[in-house]
Amino acid sequence: MAKINSARQIELISFEKGERLSEELILNKNRFLETIENLINSNDLMSLKLKISRIRSIVLNPKDDDIGLISSGQLDDDVVLYSRSAMISILDKIISSQTIERANHYLRQLYKSLLNKQTNEINDIDLSRWREYDEIIADSLWIFDKRDTSGAHLGWYWGNFIPQIPRQLMLRYTKKGDWI
Repeated sequence: MAKINSARQIELISFEKGERLSEELILNKNRFLETIENLINSNDLMSLKLKISRIRSIVLNPKDDDIGLISSGQLDDDVVLYSRSAMISILDKIISSQTIERANHYLRQLYKSLLNKQTNEINDIDLSRWREYDEIIADSLWIFDKRDTSGAHLGWYWGNFIPQIPRQLMLRYTKKGDWI
């Protein structure tokens, strides 16, 4: 649940890192899209943030869902699976937005990610839901502060080769079940 403090800022319930965030949400697709449609192009930033914080609290605790966003039914065309941690990340971005334009931008991104799957012929990555792929590094691979110790390589090579480069290539340019 969210509260407004005296500085007109929204205080959010914090959660422990990793606490229930690895679960996938089973969202009622039509109801969630309808809710987002009603919020897009909102003119009042504070009202929008309060409504988004309500959705955030439902995502964190589905038992509190009194508006039908979380589906309790079978997997079919009326539901969509979504990573809880990715959803929280997007909702937090909306809540921390300083302008209504930026908040609406994030809402439109969320809407598009729920509406259709955007893949290509090279891989199975849904480009509209890229936040859900934790193993794919979207930044520079030179962010490692020391030599990478993952994988099977020895420490005798002193060059600048990063073992993550071939791994990232395989993740990005292959489909599930492809032979490498």
